[in-house]
Amino acid sequence: MKEILVFLSLCVIQVNAFADNSPIVADRPGFSTGTYTVKPEKVNVELGYQYAFNSNSTGQTTHTLPLLVLRTGLSSKIELDLLWDGWNIDDADNQPSETSGADLSVGGKYRVYESEKYNLSLLGLISLPSGSSPSTSDNVDPLFGLLWDYSLSSDASLFGVVQASSFKYEAARVYDAQIAIGVSFSHTDLIGSFIEIYSILPSEAKLEDEMVMDGGVTCLLSNDIQLDINAGVGLNSYSNNFVGFGVATRF
Repeated sequence: MKEILVFLSLCVIQVNAFADNSPIVADRPGFSTGTYTVKPEKVNVELGYQYAFNSNSTGQTTHTLPLLVLRTGLSSKIELDLLWDGWNIDDADNQPSETSGADLSVGGKYRVYESEKYNLSLLGLISLPSGSSPSTSDNVDPLFGLLWDYSLSSDASLFGVVQASSFKYEAARVYDAQIAIGVSFSHTDLIGSFIEIYSILPSEAKLEDEMVMDGGVTCLLSNDIQLDINAGVGLNSYSNNFVGFGVATRF
């Protein structure tokens, strides 16, 4: 994992920093992935921290960082994505803390349709068993999704995703559907916000559905740097609450 991160850092340093007058468009924060693809010869580096907790009887909490996302444009319609949640530090009542590494995901986005009114993109990711227990799945797990947004006005847009993923559970491969819908607002040239609701619906009856409402605020420090804060509330006892913050920058 260290070798991978060193290689990616060198790639970022060597990218040409051509001037770009348009503001950065980050995929964080939030569950949904945006339709926008990074321009060729540009790299987005997105980082964050999240504290998750559940209101059920286990009292489990999880710190996750650095929530790394690297995105670079391969063409005007295609980008390459590398995602690594990083380290999870899990705490539960009367249990010692446990630190583990998440799996690395590799994939990309393809812009299917682009217009001033609405946009469609496809997302494909492969999760590789590069982490450590209990965060790793120990398997190669795919995810495919359709990403969309629709402009309501100059200051508001609807957005959402429809995704499907596959993973191993008790030696059998199962599937889940992931659905999200939200609305984003542009309050000024520098300040934006969003709110969304998403659900994860596994095909295995032993696994519980998750449903979460989350939202956040973004602030542009410059065209190439965005800060954010975000929070979510689990809408059933099997879904975590969380708070977090992050930064996205473009090279």
